[in-house]
Amino acid sequence: MATENRILFVEGTDDQHTIWSICESFKVEETFVVEIPDSKGKINKSARPHEKGGIDNVLKATQGFLATQNIERLGIVIDADENLNSRWQKVKAILEKVGYTDLPKQPDSDGTIINQADKMIFGVWIMPDNKQRGFLETFLTFLVKENNKSWEQAKNCVDSLEHKPFIKENTNHTEKAQIHTFLAWQEEPGKPFGQAITAKYLQTDNPNCEKFVDWLKRLFVD
Repeated sequence: MATENRILFVEGTDDQHTIWSICESFKVEETFVVEIPDSKGKINKSARPHEKGGIDNVLKATQGFLATQNIERLGIVIDADENLNSRWQKVKAILEKVGYTDLPKQPDSDGTIINQADKMIFGVWIMPDNKQRGFLETFLTFLVKENNKSWEQAKNCVDSLEHKPFIKENTNHTEKAQIHTFLAWQEEPGKPFGQAITAKYLQTDNPNCEKFVDWLKRLFVD
């Protein structure tokens, strides 16, 4: 059974269900819960089906739990968006505010884990890979098998439409359009990310996913 003494905060339901499906694929021991904090930085179980989440909620919850909650381990998964360093600096500032010291200048490419005496064990994974800009959807593009013809066509389709005047999509979010287009062309179209992993439209047997799972295990299981 998962223990609520070890918590992973994520930005939204897509992240939550993706992580659940990855953990199921790798048979990760259920020693932690995956939660979407509300706008007050709290875990509101009654609001779960309607909670929109977001980076601000995760950061607010991180600061609150690090400062006041008596739990063993806390982790967060957040998107780098357009500036990974900016995201890391925000996390680092929260850690310093509650007394963590000697923090790394950059996040660890294998996933950051801070284990400091008299402090809660804390970890952060910045999507997609702790090294570059991007999102959960960027990480999911890593899970498409090489030489997949549907994937190549999905990318070509998005590229051909991206700069048309009638397209409203933010061109900084190309990976989001690509992965949704790819999933729209599968045997069961439009599956949510977690279900797409279970259906093996997205494959977890690759180094990027293995590295993420290793971080989860080091933070919550070992």
